[in-house]
Amino acid sequence: MGSRVSRPPAPEDGPRRLAVVDLGSNTFRLVVFEYQPGGPFRLVDEVREVVRLTEGSAPGEPIGPAAAERAARVARLFAGFCEGAGIDEVRAVATSAIRDAPNGDEVLQAMTDSGLPARIVSGEEEARYGYLGAVNGTTLTHGLVAELGGGSMQVGRVDDRRLARSFSWPLGAVRMTDAFMSGPVQTREDVKALRRHALGVLHLEPWIADAGRLVAMGGAVRTLAAMAQKAQGYPLGEVHGYMLRRDDLRALIDRMTELPKAERRRIPGLKADRADIMLAGAVVLDALVQASGVDRVEVCAEGLRWGVFWEAFLTPHDPPLVDDVRATSVRDLAQVYGYDRAHCEQVSRLALMIFDGLARLGLHDGDPREREWLHAAALLHDVGTLVDYNDHHKHGHYLVLNAGLPGFRHRELVIIAQLVRAHRKSIQSPGPLGALLKPRDEERILRLASFLRIAEQLEVGRARAITGIDCAREGDLVTLWLRAHGDVDVAMWSARQEAPVFTRATGQRLAIERA
Repeated sequence: MGSRVSRPPAPEDGPRRLAVVDLGSNTFRLVVFEYQPGGPFRLVDEVREVVRLTEGSAPGEPIGPAAAERAARVARLFAGFCEGAGIDEVRAVATSAIRDAPNGDEVLQAMTDSGLPARIVSGEEEARYGYLGAVNGTTLTHGLVAELGGGSMQVGRVDDRRLARSFSWPLGAVRMTDAFMSGPVQTREDVKALRRHALGVLHLEPWIADAGRLVAMGGAVRTLAAMAQKAQGYPLGEVHGYMLRRDDLRALIDRMTELPKAERRRIPGLKADRADIMLAGAVVLDALVQASGVDRVEVCAEGLRWGVFWEAFLTPHDPPLVDDVRATSVRDLAQVYGYDRAHCEQVSRLALMIFDGLARLGLHDGDPREREWLHAAALLHDVGTLVDYNDHHKHGHYLVLNAGLPGFRHRELVIIAQLVRAHRKSIQSPGPLGALLKPRDEERILRLASFLRIAEQLEVGRARAITGIDCAREGDLVTLWLRAHGDVDVAMWSARQEAPVFTRATGQRLAIERA
């Protein structure tokens, strides 16, 4: 996943490695973040193991000996990993399975004795961590955040980017499987019974209704998104930011109900170690969708573990929130890939001068979203040089698509990646990714690409000699009048080579002159 910058870099602080361990009801997962305090960060490693702490036990019952032994064994493995991986700090948190079990303290102590000190988080803390992951990973301002785990589900109400209220209930995928779907085959009556139970719980919290927007997290949610993408031949391999429609969720529930548990693992996108619990998870999520009055779920890949990270990374800010998710995700990705900041910011300035000047002339409508896409692409246009200069536009296209830009819709991600690819050489069709675009988006890409290409050539010597651009139009001729210091003849010559692309994009001829 992508990442964000919160504050100006602090070069005097060395890079740090933080391990966040989520001791969940179904899975223990360790992720490693490498970050520069106050600067960019990236996720560099991940280890997961299915533990099934609540398997065979109802809420409030002790964790069984076999599950406790599995937990201690995995804790030893994780502790050994952290010791050998140069981890500076470990933050391990235990959630509902250990929190709710009468012998939870004993299980936690056994893991601590195995070398992995951990703490139990309350339901309110768990909801807060999920909220931090969601609000720092999406543009959510008002609506609901939900994290569906193996033992419990946390739901919070967000108002003006603040967590207004929350609850945690034992509606997790493992617990609900044990309670309603423990046999090898499930029926529609089983599905209805679980849905009634989940709705009964959710209706105890009237603030869930009329949410307007629902952002959901957790392994079950990510898996359902992957299954839906496989079912429809979705062209982008990214679940963060995916919009899971209720109709598609219902279709997955029907598909899983038709198959015995043992056969569900052959459904594309469904991991074998989740095949038996995914139907219950899907029904609970569908009940939340119904109770909240939305028609789709925005999938977020940044849940509790990311919330724990944000708390460490943004300390002492309370709440630890980035100011602008979209802007900082672009900046962070550029920094992670080692961009030439001065050059890329100059290309962005020139491209936006052309964009704004031609909008004033009426050659386009000056859509602020297009302006933001152009700015993002200008900052990221050279990230592919991390791989190699030759074909770096192609490398950059791949890197942007696969790193992702939290806060941007998948359609926008495709547009920005296409602009990165189009900043030099031939302009390519989006191919299968075109299925994510809206009508006339390819025209928008061509127009914005022409501005980016001209700006790149005006900065060909990386001298930052051009200080301003004034746009004028006479008939079908557009003239860019350059304000500059020093010799810019080569830059002007290079930029004039982009005249055919400009004409194709705007229907206007292009001239470039010094003012």
